[in-house]
Amino acid sequence: MKNISKIIGWVLGILGIVLGIWCLTKGEASNEGPVNLLLRYSYFLLIAAVVILLGLALIQAARNNPKSLIKALCVIVGIAALVAIAYALASGDPVVNVKNQPSATWLKLTDTIMLLVYILGGAAILSILFGVIRNAINK
Repeated sequence: MKNISKIIGWVLGILGIVLGIWCLTKGEASNEGPVNLLLRYSYFLLIAAVVILLGLALIQAARNNPKSLIKALCVIVGIAALVAIAYALASGDPVVNVKNQPSATWLKLTDTIMLLVYILGGAAILSILFGVIRNAINK
């Protein structure tokens, strides 16, 4: 599994470099706003990383314990529900101080990802605090 992680890391790194170069060259050669192009680039990398992560989690769950595959699928459904709620709550307001505004769809997706980052960041901080408190109580 360590080799697969290294390979996927290299693939995502090379993909990031290639798409970054493509983004910078295409942004100068066309009339499309660089903000919109960079948002597409970021979304593509995010989607690629999530798909690879979920695929590996399902393969690992199926290989180790086929019964845990149901648990993994329940987690994926929960994550999909969280993303759907964040998408429903996202406002999609225009960006401040930017001449070339991205499309409304990209603005909505950006707000969705920002909400997910806030939710997951808050959950990470709470889990750290509860872990510290639990360890202090157990000792």
